[in-house]
Amino acid sequence: MPLTRKQIHEQVYFYLLLLIAISLPLSIYTTSMFMFQLLTNWVLEGRFREKWEKIRANRALQVFLLLYVLHMVGLLWSSDLAYGLKDLRIKLPLLGMPIVIASSVSLTRNQLRWILLVFTLAVFVATMASFFKLLGWLPGEVQSFRDLSLFINHIRFALMIVLALLICGYFLFVRPLPISLPERIFYTLAMLWFPVCLVLLKSLTGLFIAGVLVFFILLRLVFEIRDQVIRYMVLVPVLMIPLLSMLYLSNAIDRFYAADPSQLEDLDNRTAEGNLYLNMPQNEELENGNYIWIYICDKELERDWNQVSDLDYWGRTTNDNSLRTTLIRFLASKGLRKDAAGLKQLSDVELRAIEAGTANHIFMTRFKLYPRIYEVIWEIDRFRLGGDPNGKSVVQRYIYLKAGWEIARDKLWLGVGNGDVKSAFNEYYDAVNSPLDDQWRRRAHNQFLTFLISFGIPGLLICLLALLAPPVLAGRQHSFLAVGFLILVLVSMISEDTLETSVGVALVAYFYALFVFGPDHPWLGSKADKDHG
Repeated sequence: MPLTRKQIHEQVYFYLLLLIAISLPLSIYTTSMFMFQLLTNWVLEGRFREKWEKIRANRALQVFLLLYVLHMVGLLWSSDLAYGLKDLRIKLPLLGMPIVIASSVSLTRNQLRWILLVFTLAVFVATMASFFKLLGWLPGEVQSFRDLSLFINHIRFALMIVLALLICGYFLFVRPLPISLPERIFYTLAMLWFPVCLVLLKSLTGLFIAGVLVFFILLRLVFEIRDQVIRYMVLVPVLMIPLLSMLYLSNAIDRFYAADPSQLEDLDNRTAEGNLYLNMPQNEELENGNYIWIYICDKELERDWNQVSDLDYWGRTTNDNSLRTTLIRFLASKGLRKDAAGLKQLSDVELRAIEAGTANHIFMTRFKLYPRIYEVIWEIDRFRLGGDPNGKSVVQRYIYLKAGWEIARDKLWLGVGNGDVKSAFNEYYDAVNSPLDDQWRRRAHNQFLTFLISFGIPGLLICLLALLAPPVLAGRQHSFLAVGFLILVLVSMISEDTLETSVGVALVAYFYALFVFGPDHPWLGSKADKDHG
């Protein structure tokens, strides 16, 4: 029996949702293309009166759409309309996806299960590609952990990995529906692999968000325990999670600054060959607890380095850092003197790593998280000592936040308008003669602060209302996936402008609409709800 026009549009709707789910971690181009096709199918389907009734009756949807409407209104006090219109174009999925999903035919449980499965599979494929790149099985050099995100921005990629982890946990431990054995095996393997991948990617943002989610999920499970004695017995180890994390960070900081002052006492003036050392004990920079700027003999380093490398000692590494500084730091990281004797103790692998810009031997260890934490502490320490902030992501974020707050403070009640955010930052950087180069002069990297800068305090409150109220109005406040995804998004907004890029907007618009405005039957999260699923 041939399909009716209505059935054809419904099938196209489902398959396009599948294609978007696959595209999100792999290609923003195809994601945008399929979203446009989804909207086109929605228009061609017609039935506008029926759709309008659904939209009019959906109070949660109406509140969420305030987010996009506010960005439209914000153009009224923006002088840079071109940038404001570009901002509206980037955020179009926040308008289109919720309306399409809320007013279209309700997806079946099986269809929703497929959507989440193919998204998790796509994330898995993307992470395996990253792993193959790390192993050298794919072309191109890996100069930093950012190079391992092959398809989209590394931070957005980390958010998708955490979301995929959330989906795995849902189907393995919270699901109200049975899944097949192959699906169970896949979700189990993926749940074991994704945390490892976050470590390989050195994604502190992803690991932090994953940790926050795990903490809140465990806390929720604890309060579902009816026996008070058992509840408090389980609560103690759960509360230990953030405490142990803080202790680990504290230990890493202590380890970084664990220098022996005796290194600066009775410094030798000459090398074993009789050449003079350059000693600068007043410079307190460290690598692995070793003072960097002592026992330096440029004469011997230049002579011997130029014999083992094609890169000039006074030139640049392949990632455009000072080769001399990189070599000196690397030798210091191993506790070696910066002379011919120290250089001779480096292996060929270490020499090639220095050429690539590796300034500490611990950075050659790719399968540990500590080197990334060390790098963050190092960046902050160098900035504290008056170092150059350019290219130092954590330090730059501090500068962005400081700039953002200074801008917001001048117009707390109305903001500068979403069209003038970029120009406001540029004017601030010029006014304070910022040490940041033009390529690093960016925006707040905090979505809440960006809302405040754009719309002032009233606008910030409207944005928070638009994000927080719909799950409650839609009756999803107990939904494992809806609440879990909302926590993921909100935590990401602390360190990122999550809704200022195409990938971030697409991710939030798609899954927020699916979890909050889609059908409610599969999203029951608590044990009490399972029997009613």
